[in-house]
Amino acid sequence: MATASLTPYMPGSSAYSANKALKKALKTMAKAKHCAVLWFKEIHGRKLYSELGYASIYLYAKQELGFSDTKTGDFLRLSKKLDDLPQLKKELEDGRIGYTKAREIIKVANPQNEADWLTEARHSPRRELARKISQAQKNAKAKGKDNPRQIPLLERPSLSTPTVASQHRVTLEMTTEQLARFDALWEKLHKKGAIPAGSPQVESILEGLAALVDSVDPQGADSASPVQIHIHHCPACEKTEVTTSRGPVALSAQELERLSCDAQLVEFGQRNRATIKPSVRRQVLSRDQHRCQVVGCGNTRFLQIHHIVSRRKGGTNHLKNLITLCSQCHTHLHENGRQGFYPPAGNVP
Repeated sequence: MATASLTPYMPGSSAYSANKALKKALKTMAKAKHCAVLWFKEIHGRKLYSELGYASIYLYAKQELGFSDTKTGDFLRLSKKLDDLPQLKKELEDGRIGYTKAREIIKVANPQNEADWLTEARHSPRRELARKISQAQKNAKAKGKDNPRQIPLLERPSLSTPTVASQHRVTLEMTTEQLARFDALWEKLHKKGAIPAGSPQVESILEGLAALVDSVDPQGADSASPVQIHIHHCPACEKTEVTTSRGPVALSAQELERLSCDAQLVEFGQRNRATIKPSVRRQVLSRDQHRCQVVGCGNTRFLQIHHIVSRRKGGTNHLKNLITLCSQCHTHLHENGRQGFYPPAGNVP
């Protein structure tokens, strides 16, 4: 991509010079925005934000770039759609179409109608293009009510999942009507703010299942977790496994350390004991106002208690050594270390 130098601002310039300089600046700005999208796509696609100390692209964008969640979503949608819309990507790179128009086109474009919308963008002012796209969305939504098989035009930004030692794919088969309900419920939860931006989809689903368990078992709603999973650790061979429907699955050392932050320990011939007393756990959550304490996160869901100095390194259950994290930040911290993790000064031992 060719680079363009900006004409320095000079007050008192002639009308011709000022007009020429402004047009040049706008053209350079459009190219810079596209370049920014490509770099953003690189950082998101390769999860480079994790190497920089952030659990999700949303946290990275908020802290490093000063982006709002809305702007991050815009960049995610555009960077994702560019892979599916090669003509749009090329025209954006060549500067034949601006970032603002491209942001509008991705709301309705697909490989089949991409050429038509690009033609429309070339011949319509930005506001007129936005009006036509809005009308196309309304028409599609109206058709969707009449025909449940209508595929939604809008796509949500992909949500970052926590970095873990192993990943397991779970496939759900849905009817067309069930898929439509799932999408509608998911969109409504986002609009109502029930799901924090950037939260892993799987954690949101698990949170929903936990709420369902609480509804049928109100007495267990005040416990740290509505259910328990059993982890088997052999001190002699250092092997750790968790029982699943697919049989025993090995856990990494980082996963074991994370899960040990707040667990019930069962040793043969001894009384069961909690790594953190329930009363202490409640104090930590109350002190941290039931929010993840990673700067820029602040999630109020999926909360876990973390030892700042780990137990294996002599960390205690003193309040100053405990901090509230959401599951995503907690997982990231144990997998990637403390880089980029800044708890409140009062919580550092």
